[in-house]
This record gives sequence, structure tokens and C-alpha cells, in this order.
Amino acid sequence: MRIQIIQILFIVLLTVTTQGIAQEVTFFNADGFYSIGTQRNRTASITLVDIDKDGDLDALVANGRHWAEQNYLYYNDGFGGFKLAQPIGNYLDASYKLQSADFNNDGYMDIAVANDSRIDDRIHFGNAENTFSNGKPIGSQSPSRNLEIADIDNDGDIDIILSNRKAQNEILLNDGLGSFTSTIHFGNNSDLTIQTKVVDMNNDGFLDLITAERKSPNKIYINDGHQGFFKVIEFGKAEDETRSIAIGDINNDGYLDIACGNLNSENKIFYGNKKMNFKKQFSFKSNRETSTIQVADLNNDGYLDIIEGNFEERNYVHLGNKTGNFKEIGLREDLKDDTYNIEIGDIDNNGFPDIIISNSDAWNLFYKTRKN
Repeated sequence: MRIQIIQILFIVLLTVTTQGIAQEVTFFNADGFYSIGTQRNRTASITLVDIDKDGDLDALVANGRHWAEQNYLYYNDGFGGFKLAQPIGNYLDASYKLQSADFNNDGYMDIAVANDSRIDDRIHFGNAENTFSNGKPIGSQSPSRNLEIADIDNDGDIDIILSNRKAQNEILLNDGLGSFTSTIHFGNNSDLTIQTKVVDMNNDGFLDLITAERKSPNKIYINDGHQGFFKVIEFGKAEDETRSIAIGDINNDGYLDIACGNLNSENKIFYGNKKMNFKKQFSFKSNRETSTIQVADLNNDGYLDIIEGNFEERNYVHLGNKTGNFKEIGLREDLKDDTYNIEIGDIDNNGFPDIIISNSDAWNLFYKTRKN
């Protein structure tokens, strides 16, 4: 497909000046050689996590969405290559998201899977051989679109947060042994929740829930400290159809901001403040069909950058700086795939975050970030 006898490096060079020091950063994909597998699955997302605990980031690939496909675990070779892989589970799933943690506290990493409606979400428990068999059903067979993990109730184990479409969202509380018999619901049955981020937005020591909603404003559910999420702050407009959110202190003022990737309107940043009213906003100039958005300091200059993935459009990096503006850098111009998810992580351990792209019916690619 994209591999040639002579591998042509497709290189995007950019120079950023910060505090008087020029940093040259390169994003490159090696003309498709840098991929996680060579299949054309309907990939919904890739999650980076060190499954085998060898010090590098492995890749959990969630495939299928509305169709039955195989999920995979790709092992990192320590240099940012993924040449060894294994299936996850004995069944083909219609999956949207995989996350990994030691849910049953036995010392081995487990894998949780969020699936579409009428099939079970599952946990595949790990062992010394890192095999992951049929798994244990969790959740309510709702149409799950995302899965996050965090210790919501501060009891020392990892809980599961499911974002559901046309169903209430679920917090599955872990009993410490990998059983999830207690559920907290948030949101309404009519909500089209695509994603939930779990962050302490108001710095009170309790994790809050921030949702990306289609056809309604996005929401922040404030944790009252007793796992009650009754106070709700709305931001954004229903017509934006937000597909993805990312959170970080983008303007370095000490308050968390929210970047939104939208389907039918320009992407936006909602800047936080002490009152948490998010009145200050920044709108990106171009109107694209953005399905995924991330924030990370890609060039290590102290300012967060925005990475957007689009449908049938080139993907972009927006480099932040001290002025609060962004420099737009396009990734491969020849690719206009349906990108469903972008993950950020230092897969080659060179100190710079890399960009991992999940595509539908195309190869899943990654761009290595390096300082020249």
C-alpha cells in the first residue's frame, strides 16, 4: 500500500522559538511504514499502555464499532515499532474503546472493552502469559461509545466509566477484586454522550466528569465528594455536535480549559476560571468534520498544542505559544482518511510525545516526533 522499495520519508519540519531558543521539531510517518498493523479495520480507537510492564507503551486497538471485528494488542519493541501482536478475546466484538489496568489487584494487567448495543462490555483478566480469553461481562449492554478508568470513589481500586449513546452513562464501581456490581448513573436516556473525561476540574480533590455531547450542550458533572453528580455545568451549543474533548491548562493561568472537536462547526477552546463559567472562548478558523481532539506539549516548549483528527480531511497540529494563538501544521497532505481517534504518547522513549492515528478502513498510522 504505502510501503515502497525505497521508503520515502514524508517529513513536516517546523521551527518554534520559545524563550529565545529555536527548537526544530519533525513529525514523520515514513510514507506509511509507521503503522500499527496493515489491516483495514473499522478502528474506533487506539489506547497506549504498558501491558507487559517492560517500560514502553503498547497499543490496544479497538475495532468494529457497529460491526463484529477482532480487537488486538500490539507490543512495542522498545523503539516505537509494533511487530508482534495478539488477538484479545475469543469473539469478534463491535468495539469502541479499550482500557487497561489491574482491576482485580493480582499483579497482572487486565483489559476492559466498551462495545456497541446488545452485546456485553467486557473485562479480560490478565495472567503471567498475558493471554486474554473470553472475559467477564460488565455494564448494561447499552450502546457504549467510550470507556475511561479512574478511582472515582477514592477507595484504592480502579473503576470504569462508560459513555453511552441514547442511554444513561454508567460508573461501574470496583469492589477491589474486579467485580462491578454497584453502578452509579449520570446523564439522561436521551443524551448522545460520545466521550467522558475524568478530571478534578475545581481542584477539590474529587474527580468530576466532563462529557462530549451530540445534539445538546456539553456537560460538567461536579462530584460532591460522595459520588453524587447532581451539579451540572453546561458549555457549548447543541448545534456544535461535539465528538471529542481534551482538557489541560492551555493558556497557563492555573485553571483547566476544555478543547472541543466538533462535527458541524469550528473547533473551540473554553477557557476555565475560578467561577467555572467558561465564558472566554477561542474558535479555530477552519470548519472541519473533527472526530477527535487531543492536547499535548509536542515540542516541549511549555505550551500545550492541539491535535485534531478529521473525517475525509487532512489531520492537523496546532502549535501553541505564549501569545495564546496557534500555528497550524498539516500532517500528510495525501491522506484524507476517516480518522476516529488520536492518541498521544512517547512510543520511542525519546522525550517527545508521538501522534497515533486510528482510521476506519485504512491503516492505523503514527507520526514520530523528534527534535533535530
